[in-house]
Amino acid sequence: MTWATFLLSLVQPIIFNALVALGVGVLTVTGIDLAVNTAMSWLTSSVGGFASDLVNVLAMGGVFQGFGYIGGAISARVAMAGASSMKKFFLK
Repeated sequence: MTWATFLLSLVQPIIFNALVALGVGVLTVTGIDLAVNTAMSWLTSSVGGFASDLVNVLAMGGVFQGFGYIGGAISARVAMAGASSMKKFFLK
């Protein structure tokens, strides 16, 4: 066994685990981003059926900014959970 095959046999499982974790993370974040964006579009389209005076009162109250904050918080929580699980995956 040469040094090259020995080093390759050491590095290959690490590279495989890294690529698997990266793929799962990308799919998870993409799926959650799609779900949050869809929910936000449903919320804004349902508010569009309200009377204009009520929509103005909601806008002055910051309801639409609150929707953005909630969507961002959900996305950030999923990203943090993915990062911590990836760390646990590699540092056993």
